[in-house]
Amino acid sequence: MKRVVVSALVALCIVQPAAQAVAQTVSDQCFALGDIASQVASWRAHKKTKAQALEQAARYYQDPSDRSAVDAIIEKIYSPDAPHMTPDQASMAITSDCVNRHKGQASPAQ
Repeated sequence: MKRVVVSALVALCIVQPAAQAVAQTVSDQCFALGDIASQVASWRAHKKTKAQALEQAARYYQDPSDRSAVDAIIEKIYSPDAPHMTPDQASMAITSDCVNRHKGQASPAQ
């Protein structure tokens, strides 16, 4: 009987963190978006096409809000008008945009 209880507790301890990790998204986390922008800029620097970047993102980001955020980053970095950025520059630019957007949403209406 003790073995069953211990096994159940261990299983519960393992399942709970996994469920929480699945529930998290990146679409509202500025630091995560900056990391993604860095990766996308690296793909572009290594001659990966925009279509390949979108395909890669589709494989890893299933949540609709995450996909929207990642696709927007890809569009921005692969835009013909966009300057070629290093991964660090892309990370800083996207993180800054995100922080400014959140500040704008948080400021009280006057």
